[in-house]
Amino acid sequence: MLKRIYADNFRCLVNFELRLDIMNLLLGENGTGKTTVFEVLYRLQQFLSGNAKVLNVFPSSELTRWQASPIQRFELDLSVEGKQYAYSLAIEHDEDRRKARIKKESLLLDGQPLFEFEEGTAKLYHDNLTRGPEYPFDWTQSGLAVLQPRPDNKKLTRFRTEFAKIIVASVHPMRMSSESREEASALSRNMENFVSWYRYVSQEHQGAMFQLFQEVAKVLPGFSSFSLKEAGEAKVLKVLMKQPAGNGRQQITFDFSELSDGQRSLIALYSVLFALKDEGVSLFLDEPDNFITLRELQPWLSALKDLTGEGVEQAVLISHHPEIIDQLAIPSGRWFERDTNAPSRVSDQPKTQVDGLKPSEAMARGWTK
Repeated sequence: MLKRIYADNFRCLVNFELRLDIMNLLLGENGTGKTTVFEVLYRLQQFLSGNAKVLNVFPSSELTRWQASPIQRFELDLSVEGKQYAYSLAIEHDEDRRKARIKKESLLLDGQPLFEFEEGTAKLYHDNLTRGPEYPFDWTQSGLAVLQPRPDNKKLTRFRTEFAKIIVASVHPMRMSSESREEASALSRNMENFVSWYRYVSQEHQGAMFQLFQEVAKVLPGFSSFSLKEAGEAKVLKVLMKQPAGNGRQQITFDFSELSDGQRSLIALYSVLFALKDEGVSLFLDEPDNFITLRELQPWLSALKDLTGEGVEQAVLISHHPEIIDQLAIPSGRWFERDTNAPSRVSDQPKTQVDGLKPSEAMARGWTK
């Protein structure tokens, strides 16, 4: 579970710290930095998942406009089975030359180092926390990301595995096509690769598919199941829909792209919730309510609350929807605020609470500021 995220000198995030629990709702007006926090998390995942160059993931154009410092910093605290990982990254930018390099990168476990990089030198530590090899390394990419699993670095690679289980996404059904040319083990930021991701999870977690179909059928009238059909070098996601008695055909098959935006959104939301519900994933979802009705939202939100802390490790939502606000704001809210051209700030409580009013009503009237 992600316990803490810190960012400095990234867009509107200046010396910014957010602490999280099992269930969280990020609240605040547009432009206060909620989605920017998600963007930091997603980019750190990209940076730590392969050979990405730091300037491609964190370009100098993303530095805080009113800051003069060339140093950008990020930190993560991740709790795994009672153990506390602490990841830290400092990037030095040279805007004039359009270059950037890693100034410092480290990973600690319960305060003890597993990996350190500084001044061009990487230092490794074994699982028993004794010093390992020391070697020069590339300043432009993560030294932690490229390390191969070994019998004596299981604690280090466990961090990467657990961090990759965080799904950071926003539902954009217009970008989702029916066709997939390859499997994808991770969802893209806007879920445009949903079908490729579904191909992967349906093979890796076949036991979860039956429950997923059952849950979707409860909220999508006529829904029966999904299937993947060969289409040349690609596969196409088909949706089987039952027909009322007397209509001739018992089932009609649609391409996923033929469904409405709301139907595709609903399928995507239930898929991220149920397809991996026993894998310890964490869901960071940006405005999941955008394309679905209140009647559809309520059962999905109830299922999310029931599963979070059980099959789902953690849930963090961004939402302006009154239903989500009224259910989650008081016990789980993180309240963002920001003055014009000023840094984002966050609190566990609104500045003002109004007795007798639902949180959504108080926010609509501007009384929580």
